[in-house]
Formats: sequence, structure tokens, C-alpha cells
Amino acid sequence: MTSEISISNEIYDSIYKAKEIMDSEYEDALKWITDIIENSQRSKQKECEICNSNKKLEQHHIRGRKHGYETITVCHECHDILTVNQRLWDRSWFDPNAENNEVFLQRGLIDICELKYEKHSVTNFV
Repeated sequence: MTSEISISNEIYDSIYKAKEIMDSEYEDALKWITDIIENSQRSKQKECEICNSNKKLEQHHIRGRKHGYETITVCHECHDILTVNQRLWDRSWFDPNAENNEVFLQRGLIDICELKYEKHSVTNFV
């Protein structure tokens, strides 16, 4: 026996709106990450690219100062978190001649995306 589930228009509209928000956020994130990777002359931003704070702004080297030029503007608090995370990476990260540069970039991008997600709660969908 097949049963049908009736979804009210209100629930359907909420689901559709959530999908639109997710699609938009995905596009924004893709543009942001592409800019980080492809634009070696990125200018310092006026707010933290993770939490949007405008206090104590610094530049964070995504794969580490010794391994690449890609930077983002972050507040001191976010910079501390990202730097601590970097120190937990594979020990070869401490070697300036390490050949894992692309891996460090990928790991750094994962770290900034995870932190950005943590700082921006999912309450935007409510």
C-alpha cells in the first residue's frame, strides 16, 4: 500500500527558500576561494573574512608563510585559531623545503571554511 505525504505550501516554501540560500552561499564560497587561489595581489579587506569583525585585522597565510603567498584578512582571534590548526598539520609543514605545498593549500582552505562555518551559525535558515 502506498501512502502519500502531504506537504503544506508553507513547508514547501521554507524548503525551497533554504535551497535557494544554500545555492547562493555555495556560489559565494566558490567565488571567494577562487579569488584566494588565483589572485596573488589580493588587497587587505576592511573586515575579517571569517567572522566579519573589524578589530585587530591581520593577514593569514593559508598554507603558511613558508609555503605560499595566498592570504586572507582575519581578526586576531580567528588568526590564532587558524595558526594553532596549522601547527597540528603534518610535521613536514615545519620544513620550508617541503614538497607538500598543494596539500598545505588544501588543508588551509578546509580550515578556513570550517572556521567560517563555525562562526556563522545555521540559524540563517530559520
